[in-house]
Amino acid sequence: MEQCKGLVTGASMGVGFAASKAIASMGCDLAINARGAEKLSEAARLIAGEYGVNVTPIPGDLRVKRDVLNVVFEALKHLGRVDYAVLSYGNPSREPLKLHEAKWEDWMEAASLYIASTASIFKALIERNSSKATVIVVSSFTVAEPMPPLIVADTLRAGLSRLVRVAAREYPEKLRPILLLLGSFDTPGARRTIEKIAKQKGEEPEELWKKEVEGISPLKRTGTMEELSNLIKTLLKSPEYLAGATILFDGATSRIAWP
Repeated sequence: MEQCKGLVTGASMGVGFAASKAIASMGCDLAINARGAEKLSEAARLIAGEYGVNVTPIPGDLRVKRDVLNVVFEALKHLGRVDYAVLSYGNPSREPLKLHEAKWEDWMEAASLYIASTASIFKALIERNSSKATVIVVSSFTVAEPMPPLIVADTLRAGLSRLVRVAAREYPEKLRPILLLLGSFDTPGARRTIEKIAKQKGEEPEELWKKEVEGISPLKRTGTMEELSNLIKTLLKSPEYLAGATILFDGATSRIAWP
C-alpha cells in the first residue's frame, strides 16, 4: 500500500502539533508549516523520531501571500502529493481586542490569516495536487456567538464555513474539506490569550482560566490532545460522503443548536 502524505499548518505547537502527530501516527510522511523556523524544525525532529516518518519543515507566515503559496509548492515538491491536510492558524497579533479597539490593520490581518490563506491553499491543491485531498479546516465554536475580546478572529473565521461548503460542492474530485469547530484546549496560544485578558482585568490568569475556559463547559474541563488526535484520525479516514460538513467538538460548551 502506497504511503500517505500529509500537510499541516500552524504545526509547531498546540492544535497543529497535535494534528501533525495524529497524521504521522497513521504512517504518513509530512510537510509542516509555522512562522518560527526554529520551533518548527524541533517539532519536525520530534515527530520524525517518534513515528519514523519523513517530516519536512516549511517555515512561512499564513498572512503573507508568497509564503502561503510556497507552503503548498514545497509540500508537493517534497511529498509528491497531499492526501490529508489540517489547516490550523495562529491568532491575530494584537488580540485580545474589543470592537472599539480594533484597527483597520487588525481586520486586514485576520482576513489574510483565515480567509485568503485558506482560499489560496484550496486553489493550489485544486490546480497542482495529483490526488483528492481531505482537508480539515480548524476554527472555533465561538464563531456562532463571538466573544468580545476575540471579535476580530471570530468574525473572520465565521466565513470559513461558507468557503468550505463552496469548495466541497464545486471541486468534489479534488477536495473533501471539513470544518472543525473546536471548544477549549490547553494550548500555549490559549494560555497567552487568557494571560493578556487577565492583565487587562487585573485578575490572576489561573483563576480566569478556571472561570472563563474550564468553567463554561458542562464537563468543567478543556478537551485533551488525545481526544483531538483521535477525532482528527477519524475524520481523515471517514467516508467520502462526509464532505463540506461542520463538526462541533466542544464538550457541549456552545449554547447554539447546530444544524
